[in-house]
Formats: sequence, C-alpha cells, structure tokens
Amino acid sequence: MSQLAETPFSAFSAWLSTFSTAMTAADPDGVAAVFLPHGWFRDVLTFTWDLRALRGPSKISAYLRDNAHSMTISNIKLDSGPYLLPHYVPGSEDSVIEAAFSYETPIAYGKGYVQLARGADSCWYGLLVCMTLNDLKGHEEPRDPPDWEGEAQGRSYGEVIAERHRRNEKSPYVLIVGAGQTGVQVAARFNRMNIPTLLIEQHERVGDNWRQRYDTLALHTPKQQHYLLYQPFPSNWPMYTPRDKLADWLESYAKTQELTLWVKSKLDGKPIWDPSQRRWIVVIDRDGCMVRLRPAHIIIATGFLGAAYHPAIPDRQLFKGTVLHASQYKNAHTFTGKNVVVVGAGNSSIDICQDSVVAGAKSVTMVQRSSTCVTARSNVARTMDKIWRTGEPLEIGDFRSGSTPLGMVKEYMINHQEDTWAADRELHEKLRKGGLHLNIGSEGQGQYIMVYERGGGYWLDKGGADLIASGAIKIKQGVAPKAFTSSGLQFTDGSQLEADVIVLATGFKMIRAMSEALFGSEVIDRTSDVWGLDAEGEVQGNYRPCGHPGLWFAAGGFLESRYKSKHLALQIKARELGFIDDGLRSCL
Repeated sequence: MSQLAETPFSAFSAWLSTFSTAMTAADPDGVAAVFLPHGWFRDVLTFTWDLRALRGPSKISAYLRDNAHSMTISNIKLDSGPYLLPHYVPGSEDSVIEAAFSYETPIAYGKGYVQLARGADSCWYGLLVCMTLNDLKGHEEPRDPPDWEGEAQGRSYGEVIAERHRRNEKSPYVLIVGAGQTGVQVAARFNRMNIPTLLIEQHERVGDNWRQRYDTLALHTPKQQHYLLYQPFPSNWPMYTPRDKLADWLESYAKTQELTLWVKSKLDGKPIWDPSQRRWIVVIDRDGCMVRLRPAHIIIATGFLGAAYHPAIPDRQLFKGTVLHASQYKNAHTFTGKNVVVVGAGNSSIDICQDSVVAGAKSVTMVQRSSTCVTARSNVARTMDKIWRTGEPLEIGDFRSGSTPLGMVKEYMINHQEDTWAADRELHEKLRKGGLHLNIGSEGQGQYIMVYERGGGYWLDKGGADLIASGAIKIKQGVAPKAFTSSGLQFTDGSQLEADVIVLATGFKMIRAMSEALFGSEVIDRTSDVWGLDAEGEVQGNYRPCGHPGLWFAAGGFLESRYKSKHLALQIKARELGFIDDGLRSCL
C-alpha cells in the first residue's frame, strides 16, 4: 500500500494499481490484502449475478476464491468522470478518500466505487469497494435520445409508438404488475433497454394508489430522493411532494415515457409456470376482457406491504362510534368536537393525529404500545445532502448510495449511537415531555436501516412533537387495546379511554401472504422472503433472484426503482442472451 500521500489522486492511484494487479491476476488473497480489517467489498452482478456484501479480508478472499471462474476482470482504470475523481469526502477531515474506477469482464462493462481510509501503518486501504455491472457488451443502454425519425421511415410519431405498443401487448417478454412509482420506473428502464414489457395496473388511472390515501399526505423525504428515472422534476417543484401532485406526475410519466400500459387490469387466476417452455401462462382481466399471455418474466411491483393489518380486538359490536383502519382514512373533517384515539405510533399515526388537532377534535390520543424511532425531517434532509451533493448530477448520488452496503451503514450507526441521539436531542425532549417512549432501533441502527429491516416503527417529525409537548396530542403509553367498550377502548392495564373515533394505524401485512394468494403456495414456497436484510445486509428477494425462475419482486422507495431497475434489467437481459444458464432464452 502507498505511504501517506500528499494528494487524494496520488494515494488512490497507488492503491488502484495494487488492486488492479491482484484483481486482473485473479489473486483473491492479493485483492483482500488491500482492505482494512473492517473493510467491505460489495458485488453487484459482477461475479455471481446477485447482490452480495462481504466484510473483512478473509470473507472477501473466500468469496473471490469460490467464484474464481468469474474472476476475469480487465482494463481497470480511474473513472474519467469529473465528479468521482479522487477527493477527500466532505466532512471527513481528510481521513477518507472517495473515487471511482471502470473495468471490464468478457461480456460486460462495470464501474467501481471506492472509499479509502488509513490503516494502523498510515497507509491507505479499502474501507469500501463496490463493483457494479453497468452494461452488457453490444447491448448497452442508449445514452443518446431516441431517433424516432430514423425509426419512422415516413410514418408519423404516433404510428411508431402505436406499433411498439402492439408488439409489446401481443408478446411481452416481461409482465410488470403494479404501476406505482416502482412499476413505471422499471418499465421505463426496460423500454429504454429494448426489453418488450407490458405494465398492468388495477386502478382506473396511474397514481390512484396515491390519490386514494389521506388528503394531507406528502412524502416525508426531500425531492432528490423521489425524482423519477430520466425525468427530473421542474425547477419549481416543492421540497416535499404532496400526494396529488405526485399522483399526477406518475400519470404523466407513464405517458411521456411511452410505456405500454393497461389500466383497470389485473391477474385473473393464478399464473402457471411452464417449465418446458420456461414461460408463464397468464390470464389478464383487462377491464372485463380476458387476455392470455406467455411472458418469460413476471415482476411484482406492488410494494413490500400487503393487506392492512387489523388487530383482533374483541367486542367490536359494542362500540357505538366509528372505527377505521389508517388505510381507509381520508381526512379529519368529521372529527371536529370528537374524541379521537389513534392506535399506533408511526408515520400515518402522527399525521392523522396532527390532522385531528387542526380539525378541532375535542381530544386526540395516540396509543403507543412500546417505543418509536422518531427523527426530525430536517435532519434526514441534511443527511441526504451529504449523498446527493449540491452541484452533482442525481446519478452520482444514486451511485454513491447504491454502492454502500446496508450492513456497513448499520455497523456505522451502531458505533455512533451517541451522535444519533444528539442530533435529535431537542425534538426528543419534547416527545418525552408528552410521555412518548423512544428508540433508535433495537440495536441502535437508526431509522434508515429500520426501513429495510422492519418497514415500520418510526416517523419523520414535521411538527407533531410540538403538539405532543403541549398536550394537544396525548400519549397513552405501554398498553395495548384489550377490548372495545360501548364508549371506547379498554386496555391491557385495565384502564379505559372514551372515544368517538378510533383509527387503527396498525400497519400492513408483508407481501408474502398477498403473493401466495396470487401464485399459490407451490410457487411462493420456493421463494425467499421479500424485504428484510439477509446475513450479509442485502435486502432479501428484491431486485435479485427470489428462488423461482421467471419471478421477480421490485419493492421500496423511489431510489430503489430509479437505481436498481438497471440491476433487474441486466439480470433479465443476461438470461435472454444466455449468459445465465437457467434455460431462459429469447429470440429478441
């Protein structure tokens, strides 16, 4: 390794030379030697056509040795782009160097992301190296705008698009179920990469899955987190996108990206996998008309959550008031002058509580059974600014974020719990004053990792803490509903609350139950869980093989589908071209 260098460029160049020599020589021990003892290596499709994360030189060496047949890497060189030339990470006090490199395999081009830190000997070692496959040779994603005039050959633009839609409708290679933010972005990526795709949506309009949620809903993260692939927001877009604005943008996105889309359409009956043809037999109910298709792949893009979870609370028939699940809640207009009880303490719960206070409810009580991870929305925005940095293209932040193993983030957060508590000290004082119990994850891993591990148990605060501190929102803590009464709820400690309205903000079941209803246990029993982290800190069953051929799950936020849609496209394209020997072929 290089001795302490004067510049990030010279330090990284020396490190890259050593790394390149070992990698191109297929020397697993030599590659592992350039890492810190706690360094991470992440492989995105390069060696195994999967997403893998290894911590420490021994695991890195063993992984590369186990996949020596794929360790044919060449042409490693410093990435020529202006934004990831070697530099010190802002705020690291010159202790971490960030840079990127490019490389090739016999069939593909890739890009590596690197963070270097000093070892005990003051030399530079790999803190993080991620190697991500970017393009298959001869099948690269186009960088230039499409030449529709060259394709038209005298036809109108409308005729060109109509013909493309007819081809996709007649014989889609991929069927995507669900046209929310995930489905439309995956379909847009596939459209761009010439993978014939049909997208179906059960609602009447794209965006209805958002329009049907509560009126005051706005995304809790800043807009750079939820830009859509290929189509950035206008410059005057609000920082936190409201529900209806987002729904309309998704609908317009499907049109401008020229997606082949059927609305008011859903699977009819269970898809049947034909192992001899390596195709699905699918019937689509297209607004009452049954259409039979034979796609090679089905992607479920309906999210990682399934049906609403209704806790079993006895004696519902006794209660004279209104009971609804948070998924049924639209607004608090009818709550004026009423006693409102919201069971649950997550994002939906605090939003409904705030709405109820504004609407003039007589009383508002949040029922918190255990503890909740709460962080200020403004703190999340500041954290995101470190990843999606001012003056950089969105793609650079996506690459930086998408290259960082969640296991590495979790380890960092656990080791810096005091900083997490300190960042929200003032907010937490307000919440504790009102009686709310707090956590930062069961291991101190923080809210970001909880999103991937649990999908619940947290909220981003945008004023709720002030209402809790003032008593406008009361907290009933440490108990759960035991039974309904004629006037409200009885709790496990024997106490009671009077209520006119009870909202169950109790979350949703995971997607597995819904998937089993769609495909049957004979298919879903072969698949992994979807969501949650595996032993390496990778998200289970998501944008990666799930265990059943031709079946994929795409779930998560806007970033996941914006960035990982490329991973999914490459895996499907590689099967189409025969690079992955699972029997799937196409004449496309």
